[in-house]
Amino acid sequence: MILKTTFFYSVLILLPFLIMEGVFRLLPVSNPPYILAVSSENPVAHFQPNVDYLYSSGWNFSIRANKRSNNYGYINLSDYHPEEATPLLMVIGDSFVESHSIDAGKSAAEILNAAVDGKGRVYSIGLSGAPLSQYLVFAEFSRTTFRPNAMVFVIIGNDFDESLLKYNFDPRFHYFEENGDQFVLRRVDYEISTVKKILRNSAFVRYVFWNLQAGYIRENIRRFLCRSEDPQACLRETPAALEQRLKDSKRAVDYFFDQVPIKTKLDSRSVVFLLDAVRPAMYSSEALLKAENSYVAQMRRYFMKQASSRGYEVIDMQPAFIRKHQLDNSRFEFSTDGHWNELGNKIVAEEIRNSAVFTRVFQ
Repeated sequence: MILKTTFFYSVLILLPFLIMEGVFRLLPVSNPPYILAVSSENPVAHFQPNVDYLYSSGWNFSIRANKRSNNYGYINLSDYHPEEATPLLMVIGDSFVESHSIDAGKSAAEILNAAVDGKGRVYSIGLSGAPLSQYLVFAEFSRTTFRPNAMVFVIIGNDFDESLLKYNFDPRFHYFEENGDQFVLRRVDYEISTVKKILRNSAFVRYVFWNLQAGYIRENIRRFLCRSEDPQACLRETPAALEQRLKDSKRAVDYFFDQVPIKTKLDSRSVVFLLDAVRPAMYSSEALLKAENSYVAQMRRYFMKQASSRGYEVIDMQPAFIRKHQLDNSRFEFSTDGHWNELGNKIVAEEIRNSAVFTRVFQ
């Protein structure tokens, strides 16, 4: 009798979850590949290779994209072939290069690769959350594996302070760590747990964590506020703490530029830095004026000044985006997601294609 009662109540409790799981398996729930272990044996983060998957975002699946991880575990329609000798441009960045939110073949790097088909190649390496410090690791991996002729670094507003171990500690990436009056690159190892692997098989769990972004609610709120025109809303810090963060971020930028020629083994004529606009402030001249002293705006100016002083080409997406917006009221991100939409990626690709570095590689 006790056994039957226990069984009855177990079924009664589990049945709603089983029904819910069945329903969500019929819905377009996000199911991206997971990131493989990062350690001394495999120090460069990447996804499971050769996975076709559906990415979706939002409670109502407002964003849907069919994607693919290639033979090297990076999100790109094309496989990478290090044995090829045609000219190669490598695009390096974070989630803006990863481009989960748009269909395969429509990211800026993929658009450029299609444009130079037959004359050369454009590859990309990007992982969500990667900062400047990790870009150096990607650059060195690119150099030793694929021997690119040139590199494009895509720079986003949160890349500066999040390069420092002082402000960020996300496993799988490398960070700048204080070592006396110098920085050193420190890797934070990562391995997906068995429990997480099991839970990923549940469509309902994936919906909660990927579509609802339950694990990133706090961070998403911070990043949303960081795109506002209020610098204190961005960092929610005292003026003294903000000033310290700016000072630390500028040191990180200086160290990054010191390391770029070492990690890339390329001269300044073969490297270009592309900076995102201050969005959404850029859609309003009043909001943009208010944003002039924000953390992001100050760091953009500092980064561009340092890059130019060292002879690097800089692509500032803000003027290009503003021109297009003023022409036809275009928007370059999703209404529910701050990443570049298909149009945003297309304009980014056009700006890179018009750069001196691109022309030099594929002339």
